[in-house]
Amino acid sequence: MLKRVFMAGAMVVVISMIAACGNSEKSSGGKEKAKTLVIADWGGAITEAREDSIFEPFEKEFGVKIQVETPTDYGKYKAMVEGGNVSWDVANVGSMWAAQAIEQDMFEPIDYDVVSKEGVFPNMAREFYVGAEMYSTAISYNTEAFPNGSHPKTWEEFWDTDKFPGARALSNRPYDTIEVALLADGVKPEDLYPLDIDRAFKSLDKLKSKTDVIWWEAGAQPAEMLSSGTVAASSAWSGRITAAKNDGAPVDIEYNQALLNSEAWSIPKGSKNKELAMEFINFATRAEPQAAFAENIDYSPINEEAIEMLPDEVKQRLGQSPEMAEKQIPVNEEYWAENFEEVNQRFQEWMLQ
Repeated sequence: MLKRVFMAGAMVVVISMIAACGNSEKSSGGKEKAKTLVIADWGGAITEAREDSIFEPFEKEFGVKIQVETPTDYGKYKAMVEGGNVSWDVANVGSMWAAQAIEQDMFEPIDYDVVSKEGVFPNMAREFYVGAEMYSTAISYNTEAFPNGSHPKTWEEFWDTDKFPGARALSNRPYDTIEVALLADGVKPEDLYPLDIDRAFKSLDKLKSKTDVIWWEAGAQPAEMLSSGTVAASSAWSGRITAAKNDGAPVDIEYNQALLNSEAWSIPKGSKNKELAMEFINFATRAEPQAAFAENIDYSPINEEAIEMLPDEVKQRLGQSPEMAEKQIPVNEEYWAENFEEVNQRFQEWMLQ
């Protein structure tokens, strides 16, 4: 009898030990290890801006460790998902790419029982991804070429090199560039989509016939060309211009008719930490972390309540004061997801002419 009692007690102890080991991971020193969440991000200033505004506060609140891998690589993303060996838990991606990748079954659907939509702009809360930050592709200019507010204030004026002389620069990618060509030709913002591609190329032909056009590839190039006077005006990503302006460069930005783009948080299909990844996206899109991030770097919050928290000078710099925000035009991601390959082929062929 005593032997049976002893054996039963021993089994309870063993089972308890196994359960304890299963519920926590121990380091060699016997302390419980923090769970690791692997996030793919773009690196550089934008990742640095997330450190104390989003990453570190999340680590403290959830008792986890964030491991950041940079930059986000779409080829790697696809290979991991297709190979069933996913090492990322969350990835920051361009919203246009995300809209394309849905068709390739790349993402876990967002669980909106965990991820709150409170304050989030409706077009930023999608089935398979949630906005992370917004930026504008806007008219940017050299303030020595156009002093005291004499710069082009619409894309039609940007095209008018008689009234606003000087070389121009535009992106060598079709999205954004096709839109601004149509706006320059008089298309109203509400009538942009579906894009009239033939009309856009005719408009681009007009600009090329009137002045030199330099095609930029990297986001840093417009600020460099404007600062040096290589071009008088350029399309540019807003954050690059405001950063150069803060550093004393003779550049500025016009938010009227700016094209509003976004980047997004996604969860690769097959993520090993899907539940924690949902918690991260919920945290990263809250008003407070969004506002803190926007004060660290010139990207706009995707949470309306976060914008309300920002000082007026930051709203102005981001183009998110009420009067500036209503003049900007959201890019239609779904249109580009369906039409990018066809339009891009034609655009690249046109560039070689």
